[in-house]
Amino acid sequence: MKSLILLIFITFLFSIPNAKDNPKDPHDDDLTGKNLICYNDSLSVEDWGIKFLKNNKVMMYSLNKLIYEIYQYSREYRTNIRNIIISKNSKIEYVINRSRLVLGNKQCKIVFGDPLILFQEKILSIKKDRKEKNRI
Repeated sequence: MKSLILLIFITFLFSIPNAKDNPKDPHDDDLTGKNLICYNDSLSVEDWGIKFLKNNKVMMYSLNKLIYEIYQYSREYRTNIRNIIISKNSKIEYVINRSRLVLGNKQCKIVFGDPLILFQEKILSIKKDRKEKNRI
């Protein structure tokens, strides 16, 4: 009897599908070609640019407005009905709400230009604004 129960348990254990065998989420959309800029008006908070690429890849850019530096990160994404989930090595790093377009404390908006170029233009604009405020 114990052998039969053990056999049933082992059969059941190996019959459970793992995450790779599960069907794709019906709301896992292909966002290829879409771009987001996620910003915060504070100069001490980084802005993020997100460029959705083929095969669920995403290129993320962070703009440090204090030192005028742009950093680049390659990640993967998936979507569900509520969120865009950005991960690295299967670990979730960022979640963007799809209806409100919010990433942490940043409001996002859809843009048509390349986020890297838009950030380079923003750096020039920030530098110009800071120089204009100088009195000497």
